[in-house]
Order: sequence, then structure tokens, then C-alpha cells
Amino acid sequence: MGAADFDGVYRNNGSLYGDKPSPFLVHYLEKYAVEGRGTGLDLGCGQGRNALYLASCGFAMHGVDASSVAVARLASLADERHLDVKGRVADLSAVSIEPQRYHLIVANTSLDHLDEASGARLAVAMMAGLAPGGYLFVSVFMVNDPGCAVHGGQASETAAYVRHYYRPDELRQQFSALAVLAYQEEYALDIGHGQPHYHGIARLFARKAADLQAN
Repeated sequence: MGAADFDGVYRNNGSLYGDKPSPFLVHYLEKYAVEGRGTGLDLGCGQGRNALYLASCGFAMHGVDASSVAVARLASLADERHLDVKGRVADLSAVSIEPQRYHLIVANTSLDHLDEASGARLAVAMMAGLAPGGYLFVSVFMVNDPGCAVHGGQASETAAYVRHYYRPDELRQQFSALAVLAYQEEYALDIGHGQPHYHGIARLFARKAADLQAN
């Protein structure tokens, strides 16, 4: 399934994931006293629930998504709320990230929508794209997720878009060049969209060394 299919998902479901940002992203920003300054990047931003929140915190946000419908909605909401968010339609497997540009990079269930090799390449580009002292928030679905072919159970309505389910500790290893501040793997109920369903998910919050000039 490609971007055109996800366009249909957004058209048919309106604000698919709601308007509230990831509570885990909010928690980590507060716990580690991350200041809302500089430029942020939201990869796989969808209609912008995280990008809009981060802009309201003071970040100049760039949002990237393969769905033109989602990016158009993001632009509309940013205009309505007078927030500094610039949306761009791009395939994450080929997106260009300027080195040492971003004070915060977010990829909330985005890397897993790429094949394993493409996700690994994007992870390297994300680390290089962080400014010294910059922060990273990533979440991915894991192999114990009901959407994974080897498991049964009620899966998310967008499970068909996931191309690589992460193995235990794979996400942490993928970003081991950064200082990992928080890492979590859990199997939890999701009532945020569609019918209630479970996810196996990993989340990581990390920081690039403040005195590191290249990664």
C-alpha cells in the first residue's frame, strides 16, 4: 500500500489519530526539560498532531508525510492556529535531511512503515540531522504486535501499512550512537482510533552529544 491508499484513510476517517500529541512525547519533553526553541522535524507527521503541539511549544516545525491529504490538513490547521509549521509531501524512504539542522526530530510509528533497510538508512540520516545537543523521539511497532503476520488478534485498521516490525532491543541498537535517555517496550491497549486493539510498541527518547560536530 502506498501514499494514495493513506490519502483515502485520511479522507474517510477525518482526524484519524485525533488532535492530541503523543502523551509519551509530551512526558519526555517535560521530564528532560526540553526547551521549545530552534527547528524541529516530524517525519510521518500525518495531519500534524505532534508537529502542531511542538510548534505551540516554540519550535519552528517542518512536517513530512507521503500523504498529500494529510499535509494539506496540517497546513490548514497551522494557518488557523497561527503556528510555525511547514508541511512537505515526500516519501520517507528517499527524504533528504539536512545535517546538524534540527533541535528535535520525531518519528512516531514511521520507521516501521519502511522496509528494514530503508528504515535503517533513515535512522542514520536522522542522527546526522540532529544539531549538537538535539533530541530524538521515535516509536515503532514490534514483532509481538497483533498486526504482525505471525500473531493473531484484533489489529489496527492501518496495520497493512507496517512493513517492518521491530525485534526486541532493535530500536535501541539502531540509535546507539546517541545518548539514550529513555527506552520502553510494552504491549498495551490502544483506544485512540478505530476499535480498541493492542499494540506491541517500542519507544525511545535520546540526545545527541552537545559537543559532537558530526555523527
